[in-house]
Amino acid sequence: MNIFRPVWAEVDLGALRRNLKRIQQYAGSEIMPIVKADAYGHGAVEVVRTLKEEGITRFGVAILEEALELRREFPDIALMVIGPTLSKYSEILVKEEIIPEIFQIEQAEALSAAALKLNKTARLHIKVDTGMGRTGFRENALENIRKIAKLPGLYLEGIYTHLATADSTDLSYAKQQLKIFDDLFEKLCAAGIKIPIRHVANSAAIMQIPESHYELCRPGIILYGLLPMDHAGQEAGFEPVMSLKTRISQLKTIEKGESVGYGRTFIADRPTKVATLPIGYGDGLRRSLSNGGEVLLKGKKARIIGKICMDQIMVDVTEIEEIQEGDEAVLLGRNGDLFISADRIAEQCGTISYEILCGISKRVPRVMVESK
Repeated sequence: MNIFRPVWAEVDLGALRRNLKRIQQYAGSEIMPIVKADAYGHGAVEVVRTLKEEGITRFGVAILEEALELRREFPDIALMVIGPTLSKYSEILVKEEIIPEIFQIEQAEALSAAALKLNKTARLHIKVDTGMGRTGFRENALENIRKIAKLPGLYLEGIYTHLATADSTDLSYAKQQLKIFDDLFEKLCAAGIKIPIRHVANSAAIMQIPESHYELCRPGIILYGLLPMDHAGQEAGFEPVMSLKTRISQLKTIEKGESVGYGRTFIADRPTKVATLPIGYGDGLRRSLSNGGEVLLKGKKARIIGKICMDQIMVDVTEIEEIQEGDEAVLLGRNGDLFISADRIAEQCGTISYEILCGISKRVPRVMVESK
């Protein structure tokens, strides 16, 4: 890989493997890692390749395009689209053996027609809305699923729902959703409809709600080393997988009263040594970190000064000795004894860690490393 600009995201595949093993200690059921949004920004192809080496054979994505990208690389894995796919693309789903979620009769009918046309059997998973209020069969779920079960060319492999509050300390609503799900499944069994795979548990439910594990679990954020709820600490044992790094492109000293950046939002109150770093909001660095975000250099913190530009930022390195152009700077991850977490950045930006990871743009090369 050619990296012409000294900006890169390191993805620690060793940490990824260890996180998977930790998840397997929580749940004894099959694991379907969620690798949507380019594996939460980590690089879906490399993440899937690594987890496949660990024995994982089934993966979840959000859109058909993501599934097709992985299908080209991995013809032998099970791929599920956990999100709506338009009925007109049913032939692609069947031909490429990609499992869709079904939450409308019309989807199932189109999938059945495509399966018959291609002389294949199409696998599908039924999506049930038990209280998330997103997609899924609701009041008429039993009647609709019975109709789907009668359509030719279909294999109802799975049924699932999504929990709205699995990351809460109060799990009463999640337990209510599970009861709705269980009641429906019992009615389906009584009607002679046998669906072998149930799945409900996202990352938070894997950690907090053992009765939600069923035959399959869907870990997302914990696979990448971050926690889905504030009340779980590092004793959970998950390791952050991604670091974001760059190098100093220029050092200069400005005098008291001089400014840095667009709009002159930073005015030096003393002679200030400024390091310019070739990374900005075009790379996914949140602009709200202007005049307050932190960077790690030589094991010390340096504050971002001025407004973050599309391609560059400036930091105050006045108190850091023996610093020079070309020194490595860490915006996410560890440097010496200090660590900047995605959770910390998210807190500063008023968002969640998921958005920080997914927001690191495609123009930042992902460099795979493997810690022991």
